Amino acid sequence: MVVPLGIDGTIHRHPEFFAHLSESLISAGHRIVVITFRENEAETAAVLDAWGVRYHEQIVNDLDEQLSVGVLEWKGVVCTRLGVDVFFEDDTEVLAHAPPSVVCFSPFLR
Repeated sequence: MVVPLGIDGTIHRHPEFFAHLSESLISAGHRIVVITFRENEAETAAVLDAWGVRYHEQIVNDLDEQLSVGVLEWKGVVCTRLGVDVFFEDDTEVLAHAPPSVVCFSPFLR
């Protein structure tokens, strides 16, 4: 499976869970991709490393692509390109643009 994870509003809400999830999925042979609206790849990698979240690829904000496809649509376009199976993301408006075949999970926001 290809499993993308969002950071802000998702991983950051329970880093320990996502550290365990990412480790388990990678150990089982699945591909983890972090997709984020953050712009600084090095800083984001440092945060993920500090949280113990493992991944294969990090896709950071691409403003030009976002403007061409739409900000809310951008992560859905990336998911389509990657052929994802399961998507963890906090923004339900973003999830609405995921391909119909993708199983979406969003943390409960209080």
